Amino acid sequence: MVKKEANLTAIMLVQQLEEEYWLSDDYKSVIQKAKDGNCRPLLEIIIQKLEEHDIIAKEAYIIKHDKDKVTIWNPNKMKNEINDKEEHVHALLKFEKGASLKKIALAIGVEPQYLERLKSGRYGYDNCLAYMVHAKDFPEKYQYSPDEVITVLGESYKSIYQRKIETWVRGRATKKAKETDLSVDWLIEKILAGEISKSNILLTDEYYAIYGQHKRRINEALDTVGERKSYQAIIDLETGNYKKSALFIMADSGVGKTKFSMELIHHLQNIAKENYDYNISYCLTASRNAFDEYQGQDILFLDDIRGDSLSVSDWLKLTDPFMISPISARYHNKMGSAKLIIITSTLLPSVFFSQAVGNKNEDNGQFIRRFDYQVYIPESDKFLLSVPEKNEQVEGQNAFPVFHSYSFSTATEVLDKDTAMERIINTIFDNMNLKNKKVINASDQTNNDNPNTQQK
Repeated sequence: MVKKEANLTAIMLVQQLEEEYWLSDDYKSVIQKAKDGNCRPLLEIIIQKLEEHDIIAKEAYIIKHDKDKVTIWNPNKMKNEINDKEEHVHALLKFEKGASLKKIALAIGVEPQYLERLKSGRYGYDNCLAYMVHAKDFPEKYQYSPDEVITVLGESYKSIYQRKIETWVRGRATKKAKETDLSVDWLIEKILAGEISKSNILLTDEYYAIYGQHKRRINEALDTVGERKSYQAIIDLETGNYKKSALFIMADSGVGKTKFSMELIHHLQNIAKENYDYNISYCLTASRNAFDEYQGQDILFLDDIRGDSLSVSDWLKLTDPFMISPISARYHNKMGSAKLIIITSTLLPSVFFSQAVGNKNEDNGQFIRRFDYQVYIPESDKFLLSVPEKNEQVEGQNAFPVFHSYSFSTATEVLDKDTAMERIINTIFDNMNLKNKKVINASDQTNNDNPNTQQK
């Protein structure tokens, strides 16, 4: 038994403005008029041809789309390219009584594949009205003006647009939410593979839209990646593949601690990528609850943090060059697995660590000896590097409350920024065990990097 075709009460015609796609000579003159911007004669002929086959339209709208884009794979360049779509029209028709798809196509004079069935449900026709101007597809598709839609039968399209645009905009948000449901699994897979970081997500519109709808799931995936990196770092540290580095950068407010630190981080990232094909990630923390946002990044940048943000125990565990231990955080402890710790402060290290929670006349030397350098910036173009040196206890010194076993050496030379940067970078890559025979020159990076980080 042959299945009877369903009668369609509405249809969307999508067709290019080329004569070869229109199967009647009656369209020749009106196609050119449509190309020139007047689609009304084309829609009037379509309505007339339907009436000749006893298919009576009660609503009829048409618009020319000449600003649509399409993504096409270029096999020669091995990449996708965005090209202009061919000019085409969308004609939306609603009928007094239904007709089959084949009968409608035969009446109009086009192949059936150029007629789109409306999606079932109460919003099928409304969605097609919105699509005439891409009202629900911002910003992915060009937004046509309602003035460009020509009404031949039915309520004026401009009137419909004014009544429905608020609903369509709300529908746009619903549509995006449904699309993110389809994309979130793909994004999580990329996160777990280490191909997408949180900064990528927040700075990429497509990923950010997914993140906004699925924040908990994505943050859990990022935390999972951080845990994996932390435990891998523990294994690498235990097997001697690297040791942690730590910098204490000291300067008055406004001299440039933050700017210098961010330049250093960008230099490290660029050199590691170019010379060793290694992606260095970093985490810039808040002054309070510093570890809440940490997810196993290679660099932990504690900018203008206070000494009392962590306890004595946590500071010692964090800066230990040969050990990775859990560090206190608000919701759950984090592994302090960063390969480089950068602390900036206006205070001397001895004063800074004396403020640590639980410091009851501790030997501040136990903190200082864990650092590779103290970087003192007296002026924006002057840098003094000091290294930890052991203090010898003098006989009779027990009269003092505390003996500090280490302090930073007195800097013997004033360095310019590039020289200071180069020494620090070489030390860090030595510790990370990334450095090879290629000479690293920090000044070479200056022309490539221009971080616009505000000075503090």
